[in-house]
Amino acid sequence: MNKKWTKESILLISIVVIIILIDQALKIWVQSIGEISIISGILNFKVNENNSAAYGIGSNSTIMYVLTNLIVLGVIFKFITTQNEFVDKKLKIFLSFIVAGGISNVIDKLLRGYVTEFMDFGQVVNLPVFNIADLFVIIGWVSVAAIFASFTVKEWNSKKKKNGLKDQNKQ
Repeated sequence: MNKKWTKESILLISIVVIIILIDQALKIWVQSIGEISIISGILNFKVNENNSAAYGIGSNSTIMYVLTNLIVLGVIFKFITTQNEFVDKKLKIFLSFIVAGGISNVIDKLLRGYVTEFMDFGQVVNLPVFNIADLFVIIGWVSVAAIFASFTVKEWNSKKKKNGLKDQNKQ
């Protein structure tokens, strides 16, 4: 194992742990205070007990919620470890955002039986109440999708240029 791998793995594990700690600390804090206006009329912190996952997956079923999340987290972990030399640091960081958010919400589901959501933008933006873990999961997935889309466009343009050169040589 080389030093680069060790430094990178420490960075990724640190990111995951820090996100989980921040999310869990904020959830505990908001549960202890109830509701607080962070930005008057725009952002409120208030406890919302979410018993389901995205799109109602595993509604009211802790086992289904945990299993679904563990499968997704397992696939991400397997991808990172088996494709390590092909996955750049930026992609690994965004994947660690997803892993951290998933783990933190699984911790909630296992400890409380629900996921604590607390960030509410009220009438300003039509969003559901969410938490820091959800925010990092969304940032992670959007960023991963953008990276894959960018890579795909680069590959497509590269193939297009190669085919263009081949067509010119035939003439």
